[in-house]
Amino acid sequence: MIALSLGACAELAVWMPESPPGPSGPLPGGDRPGTRASDWIPPPIFGDWWYTNPVTMRATPKPKEGDPCDVVERVDYRTPVMYLPVPVPGAAHGSPGYDDPNGWYAWYARCYAEALDRAGAPIAVLIRERNCPFPFNTNGRPTSPQQVPRMLDALPKLDYLLMDLEPFGEATHEDVVRNIEEIVRLVRSHPNPRINRAFIGNYNDYPGASDDSVIWPDRRDRTRLARHDGWDRDGFYRDNLNVAMPAVYPHRTHSGHTNERTQRGETAPNPRSAIFWAPLERFSGAARALPDGHLLVPWVSNYGSQESQEEDYDAPAPPREDLEAIIQHLRLRGAHSFMVWTSDKEKTNHPTIDYRAYRTLAIESWARLNPLFEAGGEAKFLNLATAKQSGVQWSGAIVGGRAWVLVSNLGESESVRVDLPAIPGLPAQTPPVPKGAHRLFRWEVTGP
Repeated sequence: MIALSLGACAELAVWMPESPPGPSGPLPGGDRPGTRASDWIPPPIFGDWWYTNPVTMRATPKPKEGDPCDVVERVDYRTPVMYLPVPVPGAAHGSPGYDDPNGWYAWYARCYAEALDRAGAPIAVLIRERNCPFPFNTNGRPTSPQQVPRMLDALPKLDYLLMDLEPFGEATHEDVVRNIEEIVRLVRSHPNPRINRAFIGNYNDYPGASDDSVIWPDRRDRTRLARHDGWDRDGFYRDNLNVAMPAVYPHRTHSGHTNERTQRGETAPNPRSAIFWAPLERFSGAARALPDGHLLVPWVSNYGSQESQEEDYDAPAPPREDLEAIIQHLRLRGAHSFMVWTSDKEKTNHPTIDYRAYRTLAIESWARLNPLFEAGGEAKFLNLATAKQSGVQWSGAIVGGRAWVLVSNLGESESVRVDLPAIPGLPAQTPPVPKGAHRLFRWEVTGP
């Protein structure tokens, strides 16, 4: 049996059900997106890449007379831990646009936004490469460069403006930068205080000068990305965004972290441990660097296998229990919510857990921690460190006098105990956790 020592504690901004409404005016700092820890925080948004419209939308014809909003379904928002549609408006991305009041189901989009507002649910949108102000990678498809400003004018409020703008294909990081900077300007300068305080994030943009989850050591510096002309992506995040959205996908290529020749330092003890540690380290690095008042909304998935046919990469698809545990580790380290990306195609081809099964697994795993976070009071997160070499990861939080600690032993030791911080009510160490297992422990505490 071995014992593992604790890492750094942290206090991150976390939405609590009983939190009072925040200020209705613009965020402090003028046109900058930064927030303070005491600022308004919206209810969490749980999104799914494929869930962009209400399921009843296409079956709801616009009435010929009266208020069309009368025929739009009421939003049953009984719990914040539920998936809500995150539309990708206009430009044939799949959701109604706001740039044409008479466009395809534009009336429904406006009415459904009002229904979300009445229910107290968050409103979120996703901007991609064809409905952004300066479209790119269009490949001859429709574009809608005026979508963002007209959407801002049409919505009753906006809690999250999320983006999936990536420098791939013929695009460069400059395409991403100028679009995000313009979108931030449009939001922050909008006269509606329920619009201009929106939280803004982009896919895989997050704070942190380095990312040790990257396989190749010479590509871990995020202040000078060699493949993008020395782009300082850490600085770019801090200057523009306040939702950190690291992609924390378990990927077949993560087995590279077991290779002593490529790592030139610590290695993971086995491929299963590597594919579990790497997503958690990326998230934790973002959490450690997160400015006050910013939110963590990672992109999660079941398994990534694209571009990894090389024999050097052989991390297996995570078993169900690992996928459940990683979601809970994220919440116990300060995640506000998550966005799901997966499909049943070759890019996320998990052999036993398909798209629908994973989407259910993720939300149910998160919800199992509700009794802790609904206890009331500020959350204190006990550990943001990771242990690559041992393969043993632990996370924990204290809320309302309750401490919950999750330990994952994916290393080579048959049994491990983890050292815990000196807080009244916590034992010095956890009970033993056998090899290959995840264990969730609960204690009543009187400490901070």
